[in-house]
Amino acid sequence: MVTSTAASIVTRMRLRRQLSKTAFAELIGLPASTITRIESGLVEPTYAMLQRIASGAGFQLTETLSDSGSDLPFAVALDRIQNATGAERRRLLGKLAQTANLAPVAKRPGARFFSLESSLAEFVQQLERQGANPVVSSLEAVSGDVSQTSSFTPVVYVDNPGKLVDLPAMSPSARASVVVLPSTESARRFMRKVEGTAMVSAGWGMLDALASPGRQADVALSFLPAFAQAA
Repeated sequence: MVTSTAASIVTRMRLRRQLSKTAFAELIGLPASTITRIESGLVEPTYAMLQRIASGAGFQLTETLSDSGSDLPFAVALDRIQNATGAERRRLLGKLAQTANLAPVAKRPGARFFSLESSLAEFVQQLERQGANPVVSSLEAVSGDVSQTSSFTPVVYVDNPGKLVDLPAMSPSARASVVVLPSTESARRFMRKVEGTAMVSAGWGMLDALASPGRQADVALSFLPAFAQAA
């Protein structure tokens, strides 16, 4: 149960993310003046508002403010981008790396790593044969092309990763790896079909690429300015 004041809770969230009030407000989609007034004790937010702030900042609303691991901040950010136009939309797209830090793919509930011993397209076909309903993310979703494995660590969503069988376990000698995540309500909202293959939107794919381990995040970060400018 949360017993701290709303002002201290919001301040702790912001400081944990190492953000200014303006940057923190932008992250969760609220005016900076609202965050300032809450932290100053001038406004007492409802519990629902505190939950919204916590979810948008990637926290579970508890006394310890544990990281939720949820991809809900991705949906919040992409909804704002969809409602923006022109320069504002490009500016928000350029800040996706900040949002990606809130939900690293390796820390999401149910995440599993497998060796990628074939092409990503063949791996997805194997998942389809198992009836797992795969949805491709990461840089392949950005390009809309699963025939080329562009990611160091591709990301694929399925209905239930725990039920997958006959897939190669991750090993230090593997040529490449793939992260398989459970499909969430947020991710399904941004699903599309590209030449018969289920993929998340380009924006969601970029977020997952930025949230991936190792070199993948660095590669995605180098693509981000051009991605934002082209949007």
